Amino acid sequence: MAEGPGGEDGLTVVACTSRSAENRAAFAKAYGCRDLPSYQAVLADPEVEGVLITTPHSFHAEQVVAAAGNRKHVFVEKPFTLTVADGRRATEACRRAGVVLAVGHQRRKQAASRALKRLLDEGALGRVVQVEGNFSGDIGFTFKPGIWRADRAETPAGAMTNIGIHHVDTFQYLLGPIARATAFSRRVALTFVPIDDSTSILFEFASGSLGYLGTSWVHANRTAVITLHGTEAQGWSEADGTRLFLARRGQPERTAVPLTPVDPIVEELAEFARCVREGKMPEVGGEEATANVAVLEAIVESVETGRAVVVGSKEGRR
Repeated sequence: MAEGPGGEDGLTVVACTSRSAENRAAFAKAYGCRDLPSYQAVLADPEVEGVLITTPHSFHAEQVVAAAGNRKHVFVEKPFTLTVADGRRATEACRRAGVVLAVGHQRRKQAASRALKRLLDEGALGRVVQVEGNFSGDIGFTFKPGIWRADRAETPAGAMTNIGIHHVDTFQYLLGPIARATAFSRRVALTFVPIDDSTSILFEFASGSLGYLGTSWVHANRTAVITLHGTEAQGWSEADGTRLFLARRGQPERTAVPLTPVDPIVEELAEFARCVREGKMPEVGGEEATANVAVLEAIVESVETGRAVVVGSKEGRR
């Protein structure tokens, strides 16, 4: 990736790499960029100013550190890392190198998420006592043995690692830090890959609010909803954050809240380019993303032990 005036988002794809030569060639042809044989070759390329890392989760930390060591700015997909220790290590490497680090938690930029945040800040919902969310896919039955997403080490707590982590970020964006988690994760419907396909989590926030998150690979249809239950109003974010409904106290019928459509992925990449140009910090950098990984660690520990786990407690025991 080169930062500059090439596209509306300020980014130009100049090179790509992949473990698959066929995939590299196809991507390079589709996007008019150079096909490089390795990540190391990308980092050595003087035309490359920053990298977009979309690799398996366990690779992220080392690839971020390597990019920082080569003075390349970094945009990395979620989850940032699989452990808090790796998140802190990668964040510190970018800080020392003076490069921008952004993490792909774009769902807080959805139109409904932004509108909910404004309503919260204005006090329109009163005290939020509960948040409910479900972010699930419908692709579990397409998983085949041997793919990395079907590797339990890459996907602890099943879909929580791949997609549920998005809602964790949005929950913390809206309501502040999650303090404790209790989780259950099972293989309910899948029989041919050894990963959990359904995960249910209860949260306690530092503010005292409570929450629930469900995430799965095997819903009949893709599901992406968040509901805030406040003492003065309730808000429903639906259809991947493109629709928002509100019901105020004494007016139980839901009414639609007008939203201006946005493309959250374009928004986050444009923000990354602006931060590189202007020397600013992205909304979701290493610290914010590591806070989400801390919740993931607590969820995984709760699944393994059957107990409620304080977020950050695992790091404290090291």
